[in-house]
Amino acid sequence: MKKGLKKTIIFKVNSSHPQLEKIKNAANVIKQGGLVAFPTETVYGLGADGLNAKACSKIFSVKKRPANIPLILHIASKKTIFDLAKKIPREAEDLIDIFWPGPLTLVLPKSRIIPQIVTGGLDSVAIRMPNNPIALKLIKYAKTPIAAPSANLYGGHSPTCAQHVLDDLDGCVDIIVDGGKTSLGIESTVLDLTVKPFRVLRVGGIIEKDLRKILGKVKLVDNRKKIKSPAGNFHPSVCPSGKMILVEKTKGQIGEMQELASRFRKSGKRVGVMVTKENKNKFNGSVVKVIGLEKDLKTCALNLFSTLRSFSKENIDVLIAQGFKRKDIGLTIMNRLQKNIDKDIDIDKDKK
Repeated sequence: MKKGLKKTIIFKVNSSHPQLEKIKNAANVIKQGGLVAFPTETVYGLGADGLNAKACSKIFSVKKRPANIPLILHIASKKTIFDLAKKIPREAEDLIDIFWPGPLTLVLPKSRIIPQIVTGGLDSVAIRMPNNPIALKLIKYAKTPIAAPSANLYGGHSPTCAQHVLDDLDGCVDIIVDGGKTSLGIESTVLDLTVKPFRVLRVGGIIEKDLRKILGKVKLVDNRKKIKSPAGNFHPSVCPSGKMILVEKTKGQIGEMQELASRFRKSGKRVGVMVTKENKNKFNGSVVKVIGLEKDLKTCALNLFSTLRSFSKENIDVLIAQGFKRKDIGLTIMNRLQKNIDKDIDIDKDKK
């Protein structure tokens, strides 16, 4: 626990059959305006009463998160969306029937009961129903939508287990509900239904191809300005220097990575390499960590944030990451990796 801060209580809860006494205790903290970190199927969320502006303000303070980035409201019943959104298109109901509970966040025109702090001052609100028994019961017993971004400091990697939350927020959150490792390990897809064509503001657990089957045309947006999405940039936090190189998927990809690793090592740099299992023995002299099998991108997505976090403890100067084909879940992985890139790396300078 950080000096001068309150003690964070950890509740270990069975993910399949959550102990109701612990869930109810955590829910009471939400009701009283406190903060509870809890697991969803995507990542751990930092939760507060989504209809209590003062409680939600604590989320921004604890995370050190800019106030203009909207929060996602998590609900436990599909019917709740009719209280939170003033207009729900027919397509939204189709998506809800198919993908909820699940890793799909819908952006809709907000109702009057939503505090401005939740929406970042916008006239829309982001809503999803998580596919996790602990999360659903917590929301149910809290009797309120729970506003919850990822439970980490702004600028860091999303937590996929309770220890990650503790590493970042010990002493800053009232309770951490430890439900084990999350099942997806990557955040939800954010879909804006307030405009046409509908826009994917953040790629995530639901791939674009599946959305097109239901909606037809959707637009993939890469807008880093003020948008109706909880997806903001985060700064490099893999290594002290903040340097990371993402090598795109090509025939010569591994050879390029080997050359880069060799050049940085010769210049005296401590090099980290994040690769698939097939390539783990091709980088002698570097700190190598495996993200998963190249043919199993779902596992790679699951391990992404935990693997990146593990590099932060290795005191490396530069991280070289193996990229993936920008399609389906591979696109989601590349989106998250892209946000870590230091585009100002001068390899020739480092060679001197």
